Amino acid sequence: MTHKLKVPDTSRLVLELAVKVYDSPLELAYIDAIDFTETSRFFRDFSRSYPPAAETFYYRKWAVREAIRHRMEQFPVQQVLLLGAGLDPLSLYLLEHYPGRISRILEVDNGYIEEKKKIYEEILHITGPLYFLQCDLHNLKQLEVMLKQHGYVAEEPAIIIFEGMLPYMSNEEWVQIMQLLMTPQQHHQCIFDFLLARSEIPDSYLVYYRNALNVLESYVNTTYNSNTRQQIRELVARMGRLERIEPLHEIEKKLMGENRLFHQPDHGILEMAIFNL
Repeated sequence: MTHKLKVPDTSRLVLELAVKVYDSPLELAYIDAIDFTETSRFFRDFSRSYPPAAETFYYRKWAVREAIRHRMEQFPVQQVLLLGAGLDPLSLYLLEHYPGRISRILEVDNGYIEEKKKIYEEILHITGPLYFLQCDLHNLKQLEVMLKQHGYVAEEPAIIIFEGMLPYMSNEEWVQIMQLLMTPQQHHQCIFDFLLARSEIPDSYLVYYRNALNVLESYVNTTYNSNTRQQIRELVARMGRLERIEPLHEIEKKLMGENRLFHQPDHGILEMAIFNL
């Protein structure tokens, strides 16, 4: 690609931190189309303030893919909704690893949708059941209409990925989005992450937690929404059935075989959760 896509530091932070998870041919080609030539000050400042930054987001990405792998064993064909898809090339991973197993992938976001689509189509020549929806997730009516226009049907099992989004909205806004996708059979599954509330963090880890939040919030100019595990359980109970919450120390143990950075459930700034709705 002659002209690589330039994006703001805040948009490419997670791509930079979790870059080693993108190891399939299509994902590597996509990453190569993003301009990483300029050192990201956001990346540098966040990594310095929070040493396990790269591992945190690498583990998050890996956990999403692992949850998808388990979920794919439950139904022969499913649809996938990527809500707040961002720049992550998860669709490419899905198309490579589960050919014929996905009826449609709907990528939803309010920014960089056209740029991402261009990379997929012109550089990677992707064909398949992949659709890009430019939509503000806060606009529930528009979201409902656009999902249906692009083939989403509630009667078909779906995997819903809501990664990195809950910290940017209120709990009630998130609940309303999820309630839009509820089914009587609870045959949809949502995989998401949440920012741990400060009250869950032990004193020995607070300095890391504070440093990470200070840098993140200063760059995005907002205050993140955080939750206790009990709050997450209560929110999920309003619309579905919680399958599990995965702290980073559990994810690290499964992936690495040992705990190198996260030695107890309260270590880390985020956790993963999966529920049926």
